[in-house]
Amino acid sequence: MIKSVLFTIGVAVLSQARAQTISHAYLDFNNVSARVNDGGVFFNDHANTFPSYEVPKGSGLHAIFAMAFWYGGTDVNGQLKLSAQKYDNLTDQFKGPLTNDGIANPPDSGTWLSALFPVTKPEIDNHIANYASAGYTVPSNIANWPAHGDVSLNQDFYLAPFVDTDGDGIYDPTAGDYPCIRGDKAIYVIMNDKGDLHASGGDPIGLEMHYMFYEYVGIPEIENTTFVHLRMINRGTQTLNDFKVSTFLDADLGFYGDDYFGSDESRNMMFFYNGDNLDEDNGGSQGYQTAPPAIGLVSLANDFESIGITDAGSNAPEFWSNMNARNAGGALWEDPVTMTSINFMFPSDPGNVSQPNSEVTLANAPGDRKGIANINLGTLVPFSEHTFDYAVIYNREAGGDNIQNASGLKNVADAVQDFFDTTFVDDCLLQTAALEELEEVNFSIHPNPSSGTFVITLDEQFMDAEVHISDLSGRVVMENKKLSSTETMIELGQPAGVYLVHLSVDGRTSVQRIVLK
Repeated sequence: MIKSVLFTIGVAVLSQARAQTISHAYLDFNNVSARVNDGGVFFNDHANTFPSYEVPKGSGLHAIFAMAFWYGGTDVNGQLKLSAQKYDNLTDQFKGPLTNDGIANPPDSGTWLSALFPVTKPEIDNHIANYASAGYTVPSNIANWPAHGDVSLNQDFYLAPFVDTDGDGIYDPTAGDYPCIRGDKAIYVIMNDKGDLHASGGDPIGLEMHYMFYEYVGIPEIENTTFVHLRMINRGTQTLNDFKVSTFLDADLGFYGDDYFGSDESRNMMFFYNGDNLDEDNGGSQGYQTAPPAIGLVSLANDFESIGITDAGSNAPEFWSNMNARNAGGALWEDPVTMTSINFMFPSDPGNVSQPNSEVTLANAPGDRKGIANINLGTLVPFSEHTFDYAVIYNREAGGDNIQNASGLKNVADAVQDFFDTTFVDDCLLQTAALEELEEVNFSIHPNPSSGTFVITLDEQFMDAEVHISDLSGRVVMENKKLSSTETMIELGQPAGVYLVHLSVDGRTSVQRIVLK
């Protein structure tokens, strides 16, 4: 039996919005095969209403039915602005970038017929080695990388990150430029929330979302892990308060009807596990059978404000309630033991019987569980950018059972967090984005060119500001340095060349070039 995900309200609202043509690609370089779509819902076969996060790869076993990101906040008048969907019968997010003034270009046209851009590290390495060789043809994955927007449509000139080998600011793979990715294979997706009416009923915000899904191969502790990097750009003109970025996860472990849910505040993790030690087949769903695994989502760089089970149907007020630790009806989430309000549902370790608040110790009936994990950004100002990093993790231990696999997930989370924190990861975010000054952060560098000593002048007062500098390959040559005044002298003892000065001021970021001679 295929899982039913249709909702009457959602279908009714969808009639007002134009359905998209959804494209997909597979991220399958390690032990996971994850289907990435450009309709705003990931790890899901939307056409067949079927799960599409297969682990182990090639097994026919799926651990996730769908994942999506929800965004919302209130304007100065308290009106809700929201972009959220659970399945592809809802349409709140659309392919392609916005204009710099927050207007959507027509979707399903030109470059953005598909908004998926996969590329692998071996493809990039081969390109680096051979781009200047006679007879070499640039692969389409590299040639079609969405490095630049269409300036004639007022899109941002810099979109997807790339390594600019000749320092001219223009993506030209025939000159040796190449995509900047994380991991050994990545899929880049560019979306927005203003392409059409929102089927949720929420008012559009003016967001442009850049997702990079990536995997590493050959590293045992992360062989079952999928990473997600999100860059969120507010191209809207309104300031929004109490802004939330939430992750919806419908993690069906094989058969969807026998799962449990848990949260771990200290690890910024929500997780799912089987309610008993046998995960049966069920119609079209193949079960994991004995000793079924556990699956989780970890926020690697931002704290979750709340994690719980979502009961929202398909309308904006219900989504917003779940994003604020409330049920669909608006009541605060409640601890079943103390009957007091909580922000983290079922926070106890399922394997520790002395801890009272897990679905195991409460003897809940297993069922279909859907989770929501919420990050509170506070105030979202126009033209600001924010980044987020996540990992989807998996645990199935030799000789373990469903409870041991759930408890062991915390060790996997720790290993993945340690990898993220200590391993050099190419942070492509700012290499080629916004190399000209952004209007909300005005700063100058002089002299430029410089012999290595120069002054950064910031044309505004600030609460918090810091600068770091990288070369054009992304290597950080000066770590974060706090600014204490509007003029700061920098001494950069590096070889002659072009470097990028990244200035962050009160949550906003600008980048400029400095030339050392």
